[in-house]
Amino acid sequence: MIIKFLKYIIGFVKFSAGGGFSEMFINLCRTENIPLWNIKNSNGEITASTSVGGYKRLRSIAKKSGMKIHILKKCGLRFWFAENKVRSGLAVGVTAFVLILITLSQFAWRIEVVGNKEIEDTEILSAFEGYGVKTGAKISDLDLKNITEKVLKDIPELSWAKVNKKGSMLCIEIREKRKIPEFYDDSVPTNVVASEDGLVLSCDILQGTEEVKVGSAVRKGDLLISGIVTHRDGSEEALHADGIVRAETKDNFSVSRQNFNVYALTDYKKKNELFFFGFIIPIGIDPTGEIISENASYLQSGDAILPVGIIKTTGLTFAENPCENSEMQNLICLFKCAEHINELINTAEVKNSKITVNENDTDFSCAVYSTCEKNIAELKEIYIEKN
Repeated sequence: MIIKFLKYIIGFVKFSAGGGFSEMFINLCRTENIPLWNIKNSNGEITASTSVGGYKRLRSIAKKSGMKIHILKKCGLRFWFAENKVRSGLAVGVTAFVLILITLSQFAWRIEVVGNKEIEDTEILSAFEGYGVKTGAKISDLDLKNITEKVLKDIPELSWAKVNKKGSMLCIEIREKRKIPEFYDDSVPTNVVASEDGLVLSCDILQGTEEVKVGSAVRKGDLLISGIVTHRDGSEEALHADGIVRAETKDNFSVSRQNFNVYALTDYKKKNELFFFGFIIPIGIDPTGEIISENASYLQSGDAILPVGIIKTTGLTFAENPCENSEMQNLICLFKCAEHINELINTAEVKNSKITVNENDTDFSCAVYSTCEKNIAELKEIYIEKN
């Protein structure tokens, strides 16, 4: 892609040649080191492209091989500027600017971290910066694979890391180690009880005595699997009962706008900063407020992110006392219902849901009624008195 771009900047000529010995013509071009590309031969007539200097040298070769050459098209900025009578100074300036951009794109002007949850961005960036991965570093001089291995040793909480190049931006992708779960102690005697009301659909016992049948209705706290096992000789033993009991449950959630207060926005301040090749040029003063947010946008050329952009910082200040804004309160109620449904989907298999909305002059409320299938088994320790 870069070679094509440079050819366009320097300029080249598309031509045709015919009437002689085409193979001899091509061999002489190779002998004289005249560059040819996009060569096509059709019934002894050749079409190809060459540099401007190469085309000037083709006349003697065409004469030797009996070929007659004709220009099909002149391509490149130099011919475009000539046809449009643009001043040479402007052409040089545009070319110089493009070359500067290509040169600067070889450096890392923006670095971001993705994939982290517990570890802060600053800690990861600081670790990579210690090995040269920082804003302004030349990307080709960085041994990213070796640097990544060193950072993994420095930060033991990381299980995997990789640095991807996206134009002039470096994206550090990481994965954190999963925390080791607490030790599962199966020596403690337990019962399995219902965590909520439901209709039992299946009961898979890992250990213990079944106390509930499929199709039975249970209430929260009812015994599902007993940890007390009676042997044939009449003796009893307390075991660590465990199992999976899936049941059909009902989930009801309701919310009213009287549960939420809305505060009016009293002040809005913003500041823009120009990000230019690693340098930040502030335009205005830092905003103040109860909520400060920052948003950055960068120029893009295809998939490449250029190191030029604007960073917008805003500050919001709200009134101390709540105000009457029924429309906003209604929206919050609907949002809370949607949020509850999303949480429910992540914890249970939702069979169906129904949303109802009630509105009058004084109140607005909405409710969600859902039928779910989930595991309601909950371990409860058996306390044994020792004599």
